[in-house]
Amino acid sequence: MTQSVTKNSYYTSTVEDYTHQGLGVVKIDGYPVFIQDVLKDEKIEFKVIKTNKKFGFGRMIKVIEPSNERIIPPCEYYYQCGGCQIQPLSYAEQKGFKKGAVEADINRQARLGVDIHDTIGMEQPLYYRNKSQMPVQKVDGEIRIGLYRPRSHDVIDIKHCYIQKDIHNDIMNEVRELLKTFEISIYDENKHKGLLRHLIIRSNHDDSEVQVGFITNGRKNPFSGIIQILVEKFPMITSVVQNFNMDKTNVIYGSETKVLYGSEYITDELLGKKFKIRARSFYQVNHEQTEKLYTEALKLADLKGDETIVDTYCGIGTIGQVAADHVKKLIGIEVVDSAVEDARENAQLNGIKNAEYHLGKSEEVMKRLVADGVQPDVVFVDPPRKGCHEDFLQSLIDVSPEKIVYISCNPSTLQRDLKILSGEGGYKVSPVTPVDLFPQTNHIEAVTVLTKNE
Repeated sequence: MTQSVTKNSYYTSTVEDYTHQGLGVVKIDGYPVFIQDVLKDEKIEFKVIKTNKKFGFGRMIKVIEPSNERIIPPCEYYYQCGGCQIQPLSYAEQKGFKKGAVEADINRQARLGVDIHDTIGMEQPLYYRNKSQMPVQKVDGEIRIGLYRPRSHDVIDIKHCYIQKDIHNDIMNEVRELLKTFEISIYDENKHKGLLRHLIIRSNHDDSEVQVGFITNGRKNPFSGIIQILVEKFPMITSVVQNFNMDKTNVIYGSETKVLYGSEYITDELLGKKFKIRARSFYQVNHEQTEKLYTEALKLADLKGDETIVDTYCGIGTIGQVAADHVKKLIGIEVVDSAVEDARENAQLNGIKNAEYHLGKSEEVMKRLVADGVQPDVVFVDPPRKGCHEDFLQSLIDVSPEKIVYISCNPSTLQRDLKILSGEGGYKVSPVTPVDLFPQTNHIEAVTVLTKNE
């Protein structure tokens, strides 16, 4: 294919599909160009802004024939901010895009030929994030709190975010004013000087407990006046913490956290179980959809009550403990030591007597358990975005549980892992169900079960 598309040229074409990031795909003489904020089947005029041998990127100039599913993004910051990527798509179209992205990975790329169910969506796909991590910047004497502009470190000062909970918006706006009043020093990442780097807000499902966190470059604590006013104005704030991060880094958290007010954690309830959430705990950001995701995962596991289950990458213990009443024994594995402590504490909190937790890499602990004679019936797998470690997949195949319930936050690593487990592992892959945990964004969660071929 000779590439005839040139940079800075203008073209008119129809959008054929979406990439897994939600960009529209148009083709000029077979050459694909990816364009933000356009919908499938729209006729558009666009300018090519970047090309390479295999594909290019374009910028939409105008929509000539809009899709019926195009909407005006509700958020005034949408075109500046990098927090959401697909707000111009109606919610029906968003769910369709997510199903299509899973379909493309599982069936077109991995050629697994399994059914992809419709995306399980959210009743009201806004105001769902129970955790907000907002960088703080000072520009020309003005304090900005919000999110980064895409591919930059410029903070867009946001007064109202449509995907974080309303209480977070209220607290964020109050903190911005208080930082000015109390003349708090703000971190400058170019000079690596100044104190406050990030504002973190977490809340439980009914906002009865809220945690505010200040991430600081240094150990000074000038926040007592701010805390006093915040707690009076927002009595649901039950925890204020300060996390110290003195490194020159993009990583948000440092390793040490100090409680400035109230408790070191907030408590949430998920499918009837309680969980303590500390500043650095991993906990799904969308409560309503996590309950749907875990309910789906348990349905796929089809537990009878006499099983031994292993919850790998278990974090603070959520899915395993939700399943604990339906099994004989629960074994959790997690590599972060504080999370293992949390999981043990949460098991106690929930009165769970049949659980044990192991610290270490899933692939290493799994081998050790098998050597000790543990034979799991069902293994729950919920890895980070990079998917499962090769050694872990191999140890899963060696252990050979009856069922593997796989929850994924990245369809492209999901297809890679399913290919291995269904190939040399000899497992049969069931239909895959996308669950929309992150409406308005291009992130996709999916769940499936693999059963051992007899």
